[in-house]
Amino acid sequence: MSSPDLQAKANQLNARMQEEATKAIDQLEKTLIRPIARNSYACVVKCYDDAGTTDSAEQIDQCSKHCQGPYQASHQVLQQEIGQFQNRVSRAMVQCNEEAVAMITPAVQKDARKMKKVEDTVLKCMSRTVDENIKHLGPMKHRIEAGLKEVTK
Repeated sequence: MSSPDLQAKANQLNARMQEEATKAIDQLEKTLIRPIARNSYACVVKCYDDAGTTDSAEQIDQCSKHCQGPYQASHQVLQQEIGQFQNRVSRAMVQCNEEAVAMITPAVQKDARKMKKVEDTVLKCMSRTVDENIKHLGPMKHRIEAGLKEVTK
């Protein structure tokens, strides 16, 4: 069912979605995740400095694990939100495809004008999905920010 024109337009929509999501995630990574990572690594260095030559390897390991907890938790928060976002987009795109498939009959398949209408319908649906989900990036960023604040308390 996919004409080269439809595929090209779908690829453009996908690239737009990817670009917007990447911008949002990069901004969070630079402003929130990196400072958490830096603090975690600084904490680990402090574990070694405090241990000197007297503490056991187990004590240093326990201290290090404690330091890395917030950084690991921050990645879990980020990955969970990204996964949920991707699932929502995927479900919506599947729905667009299912709507198009439901419109196709043998008579429609034989009529180029009718097939173009089906393609236009799926493209409109996909475009609407991209637009709606780009709007959801802002609230997603806020949820991630709130989650990161929780894990770094």
